[in-house]
Amino acid sequence: MKMRLKQQVAILVGSVIFIFISLGCRHSPADRPLPPGEIPGMIVHETQRPIVDWGIPTRGAGLGFVWPEHRHLPPLQRPQTEEIFLSPGQPFAPYLILHAGQPITMLVTAILDYQQIPFELNGKYGALHLIPLLPGGDVELPMHIDVPGEGLHDLIVIAFLDPLDFSTDPVERLSMYARLVGRRARIRVGSSNRPAREMRPILHGAPVPREVTLSLGVALVRPPRWPWDHPSRPGGQLTVVDGKTGKPLPIAIWASNLKGEKGADYAMILFFNFRQIPFRGLQAWTIHLDPDTEAILTGEVILPSTPGIYQMQVVYVFDPYRSIREREVRAPFVFGSQRIAIRAQDP
Repeated sequence: MKMRLKQQVAILVGSVIFIFISLGCRHSPADRPLPPGEIPGMIVHETQRPIVDWGIPTRGAGLGFVWPEHRHLPPLQRPQTEEIFLSPGQPFAPYLILHAGQPITMLVTAILDYQQIPFELNGKYGALHLIPLLPGGDVELPMHIDVPGEGLHDLIVIAFLDPLDFSTDPVERLSMYARLVGRRARIRVGSSNRPAREMRPILHGAPVPREVTLSLGVALVRPPRWPWDHPSRPGGQLTVVDGKTGKPLPIAIWASNLKGEKGADYAMILFFNFRQIPFRGLQAWTIHLDPDTEAILTGEVILPSTPGIYQMQVVYVFDPYRSIREREVRAPFVFGSQRIAIRAQDP
């Protein structure tokens, strides 16, 4: 009798475990894996192999320009390409240099006067150029960018690294801070020194609260929920977020110059799946931050109507239209926030 009772209990427990596992293995529609979101208009190039190795050790990835007539010169002997003078109607037509310390995929795009533009790269025309790259030296690709209108123009060329990594692992996303390389060039067309676009600051920063010791430069964060909430608090910085297709996603952009040595104008652009999108009605905007000040911009992004995993990132530079050669720019580099993943699912 006792043996039969034990067998019945064992069968019952086993049945419960089987039912629990069976139910647990069934995914609701909202939990099913999402496909990567579309990157519209992406031009795919063949895998590029280095054509020259100057013997310069390379660990990470890099990007630069070289004029056709200077390609035979070692890099340190080439003329500068940071400030350029063009005649009216003359294009910006150097070779784009790409290199990496390991096999990597880059997505190259160009920003002229703080607007993403299509351009020709290695004989192909488009706004986004996907380039698989092998290590071992420099890849040099001919590029052609039209620069319309006399005056000062700011050109930014960006290579997003590993753009097809749509991981939703928060730990992996933490390692994706920046994940881009870029170059700036200040171009003067004709004799005019007037900037092609007005980029005055839309606001000035406020003092960083005394208790705040964290600064991430520029970061995508959760919008503050009350006056004393701050993006530096645990859970404030975004890595992976969930949203509904076709619905607004509330976000905030936190810019901080905590312990900065000098002030600067921060010119920012928001990218959604590597396409420039407006934020608060602006395609690009500038804020001014003195040392130990910060700004938090709250807004929202309307998610696509198609379910999928999307990526979002802020790209920024300092002191638009100012001279790089005269050191009027705080730092002549191209910077990026963390690249976050967004899981957009049907309501």
